[in-house]
Amino acid sequence: MVQFSFRPPNADYLGFPATTEAILETACKAEELGFDAVAVNDHIIVDGTPNVLASWGNTYDPLMVLSYLAARTTRVQLATSVLIMPYRNPIATAKMIATLDQLSGGRVIAGVGSGWNEAEFGALGVPYHERGARTTEYLRLWQACWAPGETTFHGRFFSFDNMHVNPKPVQQPHPPIWIGGSSHASLRRAAAFGQVWQPTPTPLADLISNQAYLRAACTKIGREDVPATRMSFRVNFSQITGSTVDRGQRPMGQGTPEQVAEDMQRYRQEAGLEAFQINFNGCHNLGHLLDSMDLFMQQVRPLVDR
Repeated sequence: MVQFSFRPPNADYLGFPATTEAILETACKAEELGFDAVAVNDHIIVDGTPNVLASWGNTYDPLMVLSYLAARTTRVQLATSVLIMPYRNPIATAKMIATLDQLSGGRVIAGVGSGWNEAEFGALGVPYHERGARTTEYLRLWQACWAPGETTFHGRFFSFDNMHVNPKPVQQPHPPIWIGGSSHASLRRAAAFGQVWQPTPTPLADLISNQAYLRAACTKIGREDVPATRMSFRVNFSQITGSTVDRGQRPMGQGTPEQVAEDMQRYRQEAGLEAFQINFNGCHNLGHLLDSMDLFMQQVRPLVDR
């Protein structure tokens, strides 16, 4: 059965304000409908660029949101998608994730990325040109902090001996790591650390090419398995959102339930995808989003699963 994760509105990117009520209602509905995970965004401080401010200027902290949802749900997995690793102290973040894994009964997924917003890096005092190196080292440091016993680590940015970081996560050796991004550096990072590679919506030919690069990267480091691909997939139901397109110019994921399912089936058949992260676009209010969730699970999922 194909797996589907869902992105609750912990930011204003859908076009309506993120609120506690909207986050909770959609996350609980996702659990009720059978989504396997809820996954939340990450931005801390943004500049006044209109599209950035409109989408991410009101972003609820992802780990705080997931802690709240852990207390209000029982089954659904709790994912960051993605947590920008260089923004935070990695030791403190490792402890927060391990604590959340304990509080949720082992439901945490650590989805991570290296980031893209140079102004945000500047405001946080993190050198933008170091984002890749920091992400890779911080992943190594997370694994060291989550391993049993005392922790010793020596890297470019952090170095210490014989320290103790507790509690450890419920999931061992650690919570699943999802690596976001489609650069070759991200793919190499997925080969080294990831259980899942999570690209943004990607044309089919490019996705297949990147999967080949990922397989080669795994082979190069002696890894026998390959991270599963869980692509973000934008869904826009025209009958709910009122969106229209010119004949022959329909974007992927927009249209009727049958058309959306057809698009997803192409990725299953040609790229072997068995998991998608669903982003419902074009929803102008919470009602549109809730209706889209219902329509997807009632009419699209059965067609994709068959």
